[in-house]
Amino acid sequence: MAKFNSHIKSLKIVLKPAMPTYEGGTKVGDVPGKYAQFVDGQFETQDEEVIEKLESLPTFNVDFWKVSEESEQNTKDKEPEVDGDLQKHTKKELQALAEEKGIELDGSETKDRLIELLQEKQEN
Repeated sequence: MAKFNSHIKSLKIVLKPAMPTYEGGTKVGDVPGKYAQFVDGQFETQDEEVIEKLESLPTFNVDFWKVSEESEQNTKDKEPEVDGDLQKHTKKELQALAEEKGIELDGSETKDRLIELLQEKQEN
């Protein structure tokens, strides 16, 4: 089982587009496409072909990322990181973490401001 997270709550990735079916030059239907539909920023699959396709996309680790079982356990076991660890994260990762913690964002926050907000939330 592979789990993927995204900061885009309803991300839909086209793995194989739908294709029209023709008979004698006339369209008679469509062959359905294959999609990875994220629900509340999460997608799970056991299909190795889908996992490989997702990991090969240029938006992998930008718009969505794979959640390892180890990091999933660590997330459940500990609170947010201290300042030094937060600096290692990308701005998008910090935005996702802030949203998980219930911090309202308007999208104009800098990386440093996101770290400040997360630290304030941790102190309270």
